[in-house]
Amino acid sequence: MSGPAGSDSAESGLPSRVNVLIVGGGIQGLSVAYNLARLGERNLLVLDAGYFQGGASGRNGTLIRGGFASDAWTALFALTNRRWIELSGTLRRNVMFSRRGYLMVAEKPATAERFDVALSTHRSHGVKSRRVTRRELASIAPALAADRVLDAIYLPEGGVAPHHAAMDGYLGACREAGVEIRYSTPVSRFLVAGSRVEGVVAGRPKSEREIRADHIVIAAGAQSVTVGRMAGVELAGFAMRIEAMALEPARNLLRPAVALIDRLCYLGQTARGEIVGGAEVPERPKVSLASDLPVMAATARAYRDMFPCFGQLRILRHWAGMIHATPDFGPLIGTPPSLENLWITAGWSYGFAGAPATGELLARAIHTGALDPRLAPFAVDRFERNAPVRETGIVLAPSS
Repeated sequence: MSGPAGSDSAESGLPSRVNVLIVGGGIQGLSVAYNLARLGERNLLVLDAGYFQGGASGRNGTLIRGGFASDAWTALFALTNRRWIELSGTLRRNVMFSRRGYLMVAEKPATAERFDVALSTHRSHGVKSRRVTRRELASIAPALAADRVLDAIYLPEGGVAPHHAAMDGYLGACREAGVEIRYSTPVSRFLVAGSRVEGVVAGRPKSEREIRADHIVIAAGAQSVTVGRMAGVELAGFAMRIEAMALEPARNLLRPAVALIDRLCYLGQTARGEIVGGAEVPERPKVSLASDLPVMAATARAYRDMFPCFGQLRILRHWAGMIHATPDFGPLIGTPPSLENLWITAGWSYGFAGAPATGELLARAIHTGALDPRLAPFAVDRFERNAPVRETGIVLAPSS
């Protein structure tokens, strides 16, 4: 693949032609751009209607693990966990990944029964994990109410990475590699001819221009459904609000990241001592960044029940972010059947954690034309083919 260098517009400074145009400057879009540059691709442009870290990439829990319950999720996230471990060296910037471990907790018998399958799945994909005894649990997570825990899996290579450090790392590495990145630059229209997308119309209303591209990637987070429709593609799912909460700084009470599977709750403790996480509650999809009382109450209840010593800590802040939720909460990755040069990385509920591997594999697919088998289960058209991915190890609730 190759493309001529685009000439700058005197009005907007946007090029008239690029090799690959990426719509969305969150961690997914930047990871794809960076990995394309590593493969030798040039003339790459990233456009984002918002501001840097204005979407879910700046509003997430920052927790990372390689093991889930299904083969599909574990195959992809096993790779992404390895890439997070290497990422500071790869980007030559400190993304502050801390390999502090990840604990999956079961309180119900049905969930504990599924842990046998999960452990086998982890082994088959090279993910280090083990069932922990009560004595080990007291050592790994002494603040946890062990009497409420029926079973637990510990993943020693999981951890946390502050989103600001990771995003700064990708942004700096992209720019160093020659990727052009424009925030506050919306895309208003796609130019489609037959089975190909020829380009987009982008820029502010009085300075819009056509930008032609050999390949276009949609990585627009919660706006992916809207952006897809501009290209005539109906992406499964909807925009959904998720919320998180931080407690005031405290002494070191929780080393590993934790997923309370039955409470649909995740949490971890930051280097500053804040307990950060959230619990999901079934609610109608809301396109809003306003946080609300039911989620705050559910999170506080989970914290209090499972970590009694947190009960005296005050809530420091509570916020919301938007994701593009699909019917199975799995991502949409690849090309839609109708457009051969349009690439999708959307539908993410764990998009921050999954970015290093997905960006690498999708960039390789764009570069070579061959899709890695680890991406195949997350095909854009899988719901049309009645092939959802069943994953019981995530902490998300379906909408009512």
